[in-house]
Parts: sequence; structure tokens; C-alpha cells
Amino acid sequence: MASDPNARAGLGNAQYLEISGEDAHAFVQAQFSGDVRALRPMHWQWNAWLDHKGVVRALMHLARLDNEDSGDGHLLALLRGSDASESCADLRKYVLRTKVRIEPSTERFLSIGAPLPLHEIRVEADAIGFGCGDRSVWLESVRHEVDAEQEREFRLAEIRDGWPSLPVGSKAEFLPPALGLEHLDAVSFDKGCYPGQEIAARLHYRGGHKRRLVHVSGSLAIHPGDSLPTGTRDIVLESSGTAEDWHALAVMDEPAIDKSMTLQDKLRVIHRFDA
Repeated sequence: MASDPNARAGLGNAQYLEISGEDAHAFVQAQFSGDVRALRPMHWQWNAWLDHKGVVRALMHLARLDNEDSGDGHLLALLRGSDASESCADLRKYVLRTKVRIEPSTERFLSIGAPLPLHEIRVEADAIGFGCGDRSVWLESVRHEVDAEQEREFRLAEIRDGWPSLPVGSKAEFLPPALGLEHLDAVSFDKGCYPGQEIAARLHYRGGHKRRLVHVSGSLAIHPGDSLPTGTRDIVLESSGTAEDWHALAVMDEPAIDKSMTLQDKLRVIHRFDA
């Protein structure tokens, strides 16, 4: 770990959108799956953008940077795995006559920081911190050096918390239950219509979807984007190795979750993230 507990370690380039304007809140409320009415100033919430089939197009930390008295909304969507330019171009198709501006990321970087209360936003000079409880993620203009041990502990914490990212460049299609959106409170069933709402509600109330977000561990070296030995549909989203074993956050079919029990030390399910 870094000797200075407040030192930040680099995580690479950031992908984010800034959404602003008089109709910014109404626009994201109508497009995203989470209830933006519950988002307080200088806080963030989990949220997602679904397509009409309910497939997750973008997963994000959505931050509110305006205040209650502001005439214009100012929201920042820190994307987890999606491309900002592509997401921006796709979202702009739905702006129509609403008074909203959507801009993709300029050159900024992500870093790991000290503990900050969960869902709190902190602004220091030109850096924006996202509170994650025992850690924080910062969006800033300075690129910090990578600290391998700090990054390993950060990724292990994300895995244990069940915080997914979409695999970069993957063509895999995930419905809300597969990414644990309910356990993240990233999907609302009573706020009104949004793209994919009917599918999300049907899966919530009637079930039937067999893919689930799980924390797995084992002796096999596994990396984001890999298929697990239980089946080609079982995809690794995040992983981190320790001296003893590997840990990963993965999307698995329910039959494969049972099958993993027969692989002994090669793969075992630590936790399944349901609603």
C-alpha cells in the first residue's frame, strides 16, 4: 500500500458524460432505469440505461452536481465499461426538443482514494470524488502512478461488494438481473416509463431469468472477458489475484452455479447477488 493513506493511485482513463440544462433531470428520469428524484445534491446513485429489450446499454455512477435552487440541472454519469462518445451519440438521438446538453468526457483520469462516505460526492479543486465507503474513486485531470497493491485491494473490494462493470469490447448482452441491478438499487419499478421498463418489471415480478451476478474464487487464473470453465455464457467482469487464489465477479447461468460446486478448488461460488 502507499505510505500516505491519502495518496491516490491511478486507474487509467475515465469515461463519463456531463448532462446539463433546464430539462436535464427530466431527461435522465425518462431515459435511465433508476429513480433520479431520489438523488440529492452532491451525491451519486447507481443507474443504468437499457434498450427497448431491457439489455443494459450503459452502467454508471450518476452524480448530481447542481443544488436545489439551481435553474439548470448538472449531472455527471461516470460510466463503468461503456464508451462515452458512443453513449453520448446514442443518447442525443432522444433529446428532440428538450432543453438538455450531453457532452462526452474530455481527457480525465480515474484514481483510487481514501475512504469517503458511500454515495457522497466531494469536490477538491478540479477533482471530483465518488464516495464508496471504505474507498473512493476520483475523476481528475492529473494521471497518478499505478500502485499494484492498492489497485488489487480496490478490485477485491469491488468484487466483494458486487459492483459490476460492463466488459469492454464485449458483445455479451446482460439483462438487469444478470448484473445485480436490484441489489444496487439501480432499477425502479414504480417511477413510470423508461426504455426497457416493461422487461425489467416482468423479470422482477415474474422471474424466469437464469443469469446471476456472483462472486467466485478458485485456483484458476481468470481475467475480465474470460469465459469460466462452467460454460461459455459464464463471463468474468472483474478479477483480482491474491497470494492464495483468484477472486472474480462474474455473470453465471443458474445451472452453472450448481455445477461449480463439483469443480472443487478450481472454482467455487462465494456469494450470489440477488435483490
